[in-house]
Parts: sequence; structure tokens; C-alpha cells
Amino acid sequence: MDGENLEDDGYLKVETIFSKHAEAPHVMDFAVVLRRYPEDDDTPGPALAHLKGFIFQPGHLPEDNEDEGYFDVFDERSQHAAIGYRILVNDRDLVAQALKKDADLDELTAVAYLERLWVNPSLRGHGIAHRLLREAQHVLGRPGLLVMVKAHPDDFNEGANQKLAAYYQSEKQLRFRQVSKKHEGWLVAAWQDPVVSEKDESFLDLDVRETPAIDENE
Repeated sequence: MDGENLEDDGYLKVETIFSKHAEAPHVMDFAVVLRRYPEDDDTPGPALAHLKGFIFQPGHLPEDNEDEGYFDVFDERSQHAAIGYRILVNDRDLVAQALKKDADLDELTAVAYLERLWVNPSLRGHGIAHRLLREAQHVLGRPGLLVMVKAHPDDFNEGANQKLAAYYQSEKQLRFRQVSKKHEGWLVAAWQDPVVSEKDESFLDLDVRETPAIDENE
């Protein structure tokens, strides 16, 4: 799709943003964002969907609780991130088993943690979450990269984690694997290549128009 086919009231564009961590040189924050741009104006509107996280590239995965540098990076982010670190350390064998068909855990040297995925409620049901995840896979993919995410929906109820995890896993290109039943909703993947999906353009053409909304959990 090219710019000539975009709607008269603007166009939707997927963008990726990287920024250096202020205190940790091996950490970079990233965001994959969907925004509407008005015609003939470079000033975008508010985010209509976003995937945010960080990538930590120390050259190894944590092996025990003595690795304070690793723990500090994850612990400062959120409770979920701290739990992710504990899974890497205390249940390394489960992570290795989950990745068995895709990678040797001992050869992975960096972690991308996907912290927050949100889509404007009026745009849900159009595959936007998968689109953002595929974009992240494209721009983050590199040899030795382990990806972790906790499927944790905002509208939480019994079985919600499993349902969202199943949705993430339904996009086979992403190769998400469930860590174990012990860790409900936790998924891992080895993104060792910058996979390019030919169906993914920078611009989205949707048959719906969004209504104003913000991510209240930001």
C-alpha cells in the first residue's frame, strides 16, 4: 500500500523507537507504536497501540542469584520483570526445555523483555497486537536473543492469562513457547534472526476508525 491510497483524514503508521538507558549502558528501551498522522502534517496523534520493553545485552544469561547486575536491571522495572528474572535463574531447566526445538539456552547471550502491549479498544480484533510483535521481532532479532513476555490482560479473570498466551502463540512466526504450567502466562522465544514478513507494511489500512482512548496502566 502506498501513500496515495491512504484515507483523506490521515494515515496509520507503525514506528519503532529506541533510547539508551540513563544508568545501564547494556540496556536499551524500545517501543513499537501505532499512530495516526494527519494528511500533510508530520505531527502524529496519540498512540493508538504500543508495545514497550527493554533489551539487555550483557553477553550471558543469569546463572545464579549472585548476578546482582542482572537482577537490578529487571527488579527496577516491575514486579513482573523481577519474576521473569527469577524464572531465568531458578527454573532455567524449564526455559531450556521450552526452547529445545528452537535454540540451545546456553548459547543465548541477551534478553528482550516485553513489558507492556496495549491496543486502543476500538481497534481490537484486527491483529494489531500481532503486527506490533512481528515488528519487534524484525527490529530486535539477532543471534543469541532470548525473548520473555508475561501474558497478563488488563481485564483479568479466571483463565485470562492462558487465553492471552494462546493468542500470542497463535502467530507461528513469533515462535512463542510456554515456559510451563507452573508459570501460567509466561512465554519465551528465541528471536535469533530479524524475520521480515512480506505482508507487513509501515502503513496500516483498517476498515474502522478509532475512538479516543489512552492506556490507563501507563
